[in-house]
Amino acid sequence: MVSGILIPQQSPAQEMAALGFSNYSGISGIRINPAFLTGSKVYLDVNILGGHVFFDNNFAYIPNDSVNFWSFLRKDTLPTPYGGYGFNDLYTYYSGRKYNNLAAVASVMAPSAMLQVGKHAFGISFSARNYESTYRASNNLLQLLYNGISDATTVGETGTFKNLNFVSLSWMELGLHYAYDFYNRYGEKLTAGASLKLLYGVEGFYSSINELKYQKLDSIHYQIDTLNGSVGFSLPIDYNNSSAYLNPLTKGHGIGLDLGIVYTRNRSNVAPKDEKSLCGKPYEDYLYRIGFSIMDIGRIRFKNHAQLHEYQVGNVVLNSDNLIQNPSGMNGIMQNVSSLLYNGDSLASLKDSVFSMSLPTAMSLQMDYHFKKNIYISGLWIQPLRFQNKSLRRPAQLLVMPRYDTREFGVSLPISWYDYQKLRLGLALRFYTVTIGTEKLGTFLGVGDLTGMDLYFNIKINLQKGTCLSWKNGACFSAGK
Repeated sequence: MVSGILIPQQSPAQEMAALGFSNYSGISGIRINPAFLTGSKVYLDVNILGGHVFFDNNFAYIPNDSVNFWSFLRKDTLPTPYGGYGFNDLYTYYSGRKYNNLAAVASVMAPSAMLQVGKHAFGISFSARNYESTYRASNNLLQLLYNGISDATTVGETGTFKNLNFVSLSWMELGLHYAYDFYNRYGEKLTAGASLKLLYGVEGFYSSINELKYQKLDSIHYQIDTLNGSVGFSLPIDYNNSSAYLNPLTKGHGIGLDLGIVYTRNRSNVAPKDEKSLCGKPYEDYLYRIGFSIMDIGRIRFKNHAQLHEYQVGNVVLNSDNLIQNPSGMNGIMQNVSSLLYNGDSLASLKDSVFSMSLPTAMSLQMDYHFKKNIYISGLWIQPLRFQNKSLRRPAQLLVMPRYDTREFGVSLPISWYDYQKLRLGLALRFYTVTIGTEKLGTFLGVGDLTGMDLYFNIKINLQKGTCLSWKNGACFSAGK
């Protein structure tokens, strides 16, 4: 059935708030709001390399009293049965939840840069991103997959599932970014920003169930009363034998868009004078700033090595032994499913060789308050926006983050309510232009059950506003003075 491929075979997501809110964020500010580009203390920022890995879920976990994160990395120290890495022996699951969500993110930010010229800021970025999400998976369905579809203890059970999906999307991204201070008078500043992103799809897969009603008749037979769903994929494998298939590497294209606006209340009621030199523009200290953005609007259309399968069936009895006979390759799997659902017609489900997938769209509200001297308090709200069942879902998040921010050193302590379910503490440290952080610190401290992890880093070089290097006047010469 379509639901047989709901769970990712690998172990998108936190927001790396410490990078986005830092006064030295530079090009990293686009992660939260493209209008943040002009509010940084640097006028030139070059990102050398950045990376992020994240996974979390509210269904499966490794008990804390058996295994922690560090022993999990050292396989030889794991107690039985974890040392064997058996799929079902590796974890257990929570019970009693109505719905379960999973999210996984892996991203790399390649060399990128921004430059501020007066009221204008320009940026260019290169990145590779992977998102995976499962939304509204019922506890009964996940337990069925966990225990095996031939589990005799669930005979007689019925299930009804709606708006259930698993989505995986990998793509490369070329971003062009712009921000403009279109109003700056009497201590108040308004900034608008936008990012246009050219998208190159490397891999796309989704399994979407609009509605599924079934009953388990015995240990191997299922009565499918209603199945309405679809599967689309464009993968870097040969569909006949699952070997690598990398030609072409890019299997789809698309366009993405980020939009944002920021209101800033500056400490001074007098706007600084325009400076002729880029480095001479002084930094405008603020009391607080409030921003709103909509991120990752757009989609990728896959038309190379792509298949779209649709299912609308009812009153079908399935034999699970036939369903899991392990046919060769994706073509064998999809043809086998089609044969079982459509009276032996192995190609009935195949509808098209083109499909589209949406980015993990979300709206965001930001608040940043300059408490005193080098101490700031930031707030962030992320709310996912999904317009199709097959769309990626960016996890919701409420975050409050005190931070200490100087040129030489920065420390941030994000406290977040992840997906409106989990309260978590994070930590990010910056030494000059090198940052490492997590928004799930408990994973590395061995606190709580192991449900996932979050880790990111960033290396860059930048030049601060109001300070110009000069052979004649010395390294600390400021053209703005």
